[in-house]
Formats: sequence, C-alpha cells, structure tokens
Amino acid sequence: MEAIQLEIGLDLVSYVNNQEEDNLIESIREMRRDLESRHRFLVPPIRVCDNNSLPPRGYRLFIHEKPVALGELKSGDSARKLSTFLADTISNHRSAF
Repeated sequence: MEAIQLEIGLDLVSYVNNQEEDNLIESIREMRRDLESRHRFLVPPIRVCDNNSLPPRGYRLFIHEKPVALGELKSGDSARKLSTFLADTISNHRSAF
C-alpha cells in the first residue's frame, strides 16, 4: 500500500476516467502542488482505487495503512470537492510524513 491511498465507490470512478475539467487525478495533482508550496512538505503520491464495498459515492482515505477518513459525496459534489477534503485531511496529518 502507498503512503496515501484513496478508495472510492463505483459512482466516483467516472471522476478518474473523466477527460473534462472535473477530473479527480488532475485535482489531486493540483492539490499536492498547492500543499507543497503552502506548507513546504512533499506530499507522497496518492494511490486511487475503487472499492465496491463502499457506498456508490463513498470514499475512504488511508495514511500509512490506517484509515483516517470515511465519507460520501453528495450527488452534486465534484471531484474538486473531494480533493479539497483530501487536502484538509492530509494537512491535518502532515506530521505522518
């Protein structure tokens, strides 16, 4: 397992495959760059994988194999909303890096 792993429900997989501006992978890249410049710490790569045992719009975040967040996006929430949540959570756990 990577230092940071994000599991997503099946409805959120389209955020990864989306070529439009609301792409989860691109949002995560931007979030990592922003955290690196604001907090001056290197955010490790984030592995994103699907998990069919989560609710369709659910997500679970692991840092060093420990679950640190579990939730669900509302129907109108975007990939950017999820990456903003990730940024806040990773910032709160930056001492782990």
